[in-house]
Amino acid sequence: MRRRVINEGDTQPGVTGPQRLLTIVTTLLLLGGLHAGPASAQDEAPDNKDCLRCHQMATLAYRDPGSGEIVDLSVDPKALSHSAHGELACSDCHNADYEQYPHPDRLKRERLACVGCHEEQDDAQARVYRFETIDEEFQHSIHVTSDAPEAADFSCHSCHDPHAFRNSEVGEDIAQIVRDDNAICLSCHEELKDPYRDPHLWLPKREKHREAVRCLDCHTPLTQSDQPVSHQILAGEDSNRDCVKCHSKAPELLNRLYQYRSETDLANKGWISKAVFNEAYVVGMSRNPVVDRSALAIIGITLLVLGAHGYGRYRAYRRSKEDQA
Repeated sequence: MRRRVINEGDTQPGVTGPQRLLTIVTTLLLLGGLHAGPASAQDEAPDNKDCLRCHQMATLAYRDPGSGEIVDLSVDPKALSHSAHGELACSDCHNADYEQYPHPDRLKRERLACVGCHEEQDDAQARVYRFETIDEEFQHSIHVTSDAPEAADFSCHSCHDPHAFRNSEVGEDIAQIVRDDNAICLSCHEELKDPYRDPHLWLPKREKHREAVRCLDCHTPLTQSDQPVSHQILAGEDSNRDCVKCHSKAPELLNRLYQYRSETDLANKGWISKAVFNEAYVVGMSRNPVVDRSALAIIGITLLVLGAHGYGRYRAYRRSKEDQA
């Protein structure tokens, strides 16, 4: 067999120059592909480490010289990763000048255009509830039209923390969704926590309502049943005070929340829970879960007795026919 000397003292049988060159090129390409794979995936993932190195500190804040209030600049990395913006890089929303350290003071006045960004998404035109509609509703909200100093510079971020907000989904605990939504309102409307200053004194069982109903369900106008709650927040005197709009067989105001409950029950427990064990309260009807289940048990036992009786009659009929034969 022919041997070709490759390096002094080394031999490799049956390998020619072109074959060796092809082997080297193939190996380099494979190694390059293996190296490029993780790198490209890493390039697609948001790299926010430089920003979070400072902003993940819970004490990061500054005092606004105009209002004297403390402005919180901290960001919870875990909440950010689970938020609706978790797949974005900080630079996708914030000015590129933030790369300068320390950041220029003019960036404190940065205004982020949520609607413009969301309307540029690929599915913006196909959405049933457009962000343009949200903006129109928001412009008629009491948070914009009010002359109160607390409403000055009110924006999307006043309610929706862009570093933590995420949409609720079917299957999540309804009570938790209500608590999370109402916590946003209570973070500003602290007077609602004071039983002597609460403007809902007319409302029976206020705490029960807060545990089961979102503030938005009463303080927004009715919208289409296939759309989320409107972003047009109504003033207290313009909000709903008609109990029947909620507590009826076809609740107009709570249609979306009850529908969500119904879909959740259907997903978790099946159609029986959707049809029977819904939590809607109707005026004039005092539902009790124990009574509901007892009634269903009685109906079930009755059906079993009727079925057994019918089967017994059938067996007796067959036996009499056999005896006659």
